[in-house]
Amino acid sequence: MTRPAPLWRPVRFAFAMLLPLSLGLPLAAAFTAGPAAAEVPIPRLSPNTLRILPSTVPAASIAPGADTFEAMAAPATVAPSTIEVAIAREVDTDVWKSVAELYRLRRYEPVWTETRAATLRARLAEAAYDGLDPADYAVPEFGDSIAERAREDVALTEAALRYARHAHSGRIKPADVSRIMTMHPPQLKELRFLVRLSRAEDVAKTLESVHPQHAQYQRLRTALRRLIDEGAERPPVVGAGPALKTGVHDLRVAVLRTRIGAPAADGTPAELFDASLATAVAAWQRDNGLGADGIVGPRSLAVLDGVHAAADKDAIISNMERWRWMPRWLGLHHVYVNVPAYRVQVVDAGEPTYTGRVVVGTPSNPTPIFSDEIEHVVVNPYWNVPYSIAKNEMLSGIRANPSGYMARGNYEVVFNGRVVNPATVNWNEDTLRRVRIREKPGRGNALGSVKFLFPNEHAVYLHDTPSKHLFSRDRRAYSHGCVRVEDPFDFAAALLAREPKLSGPGIQRLVGGDQKWLNTETHIPVHLAYFTREVTDTGRLVILDDVYGFDARTQRKLGL
Repeated sequence: MTRPAPLWRPVRFAFAMLLPLSLGLPLAAAFTAGPAAAEVPIPRLSPNTLRILPSTVPAASIAPGADTFEAMAAPATVAPSTIEVAIAREVDTDVWKSVAELYRLRRYEPVWTETRAATLRARLAEAAYDGLDPADYAVPEFGDSIAERAREDVALTEAALRYARHAHSGRIKPADVSRIMTMHPPQLKELRFLVRLSRAEDVAKTLESVHPQHAQYQRLRTALRRLIDEGAERPPVVGAGPALKTGVHDLRVAVLRTRIGAPAADGTPAELFDASLATAVAAWQRDNGLGADGIVGPRSLAVLDGVHAAADKDAIISNMERWRWMPRWLGLHHVYVNVPAYRVQVVDAGEPTYTGRVVVGTPSNPTPIFSDEIEHVVVNPYWNVPYSIAKNEMLSGIRANPSGYMARGNYEVVFNGRVVNPATVNWNEDTLRRVRIREKPGRGNALGSVKFLFPNEHAVYLHDTPSKHLFSRDRRAYSHGCVRVEDPFDFAAALLAREPKLSGPGIQRLVGGDQKWLNTETHIPVHLAYFTREVTDTGRLVILDDVYGFDARTQRKLGL
């Protein structure tokens, strides 16, 4: 039952209406200025203080931001039995601010006709296909009274907004998964969305528009729909045993063919591992971040048999959640690193112009996940040794023989901007905080010949490395957090393709000698991402290692 408005409310409302006018402020600005917490419902002004405009004014003619209150408080001119008054009373209690604002802009006219409401309910009921929980958006059927119809109208609007928030920005925060996930999910412009939805002829299409449009997100959503429709039964297991390779006859080969979608040619026994299957296995291994040798050994078997459809379903949902945290616009020309894939790409106008292997941080020193912009290229770089490495890995050796240790490692010590003799330093943990140890440029430098900088709170970057042998391994999590690039000058050529004064070959000619600091004319977006599921352009699901356990944590936070 609707409570009567307190007698003091009209007085408070009249004062609130007169004050901005006395100050010379636009009335709409007085009601919309100031931040509001999106998730906290706010009490609205009592409908008894409103002058409801005639319902004959078409909602489509109301401009966003237009004043919808009279300058002076006045008794309602419409009988309280109208749907407009009932809705005004409904949004007077506990609704999100953007919902209340929508109805204010509409003069409290209903948003949902019977047909539109049915379309909305049907679309929200399919939220599982979007990796969301339909129960979060369920709206019960209401009665036929004016008050009940008003409650239903507002409830449907709130359900639509809740869905849009989740589909657009995700259900959890990146920091809930890890403190080194310093991503900033794009925020929904709620009132703009609600106005569009209230006027939309196609409700489902408007809801669809809030989803990320990245190709991988859309492919994951298609894969999820397929899994849901087919059921989450465990696929056939290839099973343990000797390695499967060319020439082997084994019943497990027939299962392998089914699992990777490589049927035998006419006349070839399904149990025979032939050359065409070896080619298909190699392609599957490449897609899944494995060494592409065409042999199904223990590592490939672990990937094949270590997951099943139910687990894939949860993994797809958690990966879709993390895609919602990504910037909507990655950049016309950008760098994309997927940590679980140990892969870097330069993408130009939607097409990869460079794809290469990378080494990422160890599980104890993980590569942070965030987006930034490359601004500098440094040739012949110094490596400034992080405090943690100096303390944990170097201090004891320095104490034993400061000058000898520094000379062998090609290090020097800097204090107050000057290089000092290491033998004159009293070496302890406190000293390490006041001096800087850096490795001089050279062939053995930990950063190799070049590094690519995007200043950030984590102090990580992309760089060359002298340790090339690590790139031949399937699992490449060996760094202290930075991203090592296998072919830095090929990467540079693609990275700098739009730079008028810098190029990969030009940078390579600068190798040797002193450090050279170069600035890009444009800032190039770079995204360090974490996705354990990818879908190829042919629709095949690729399974990657959960290197840091972030996928499992995402699933736990989502309640999967």
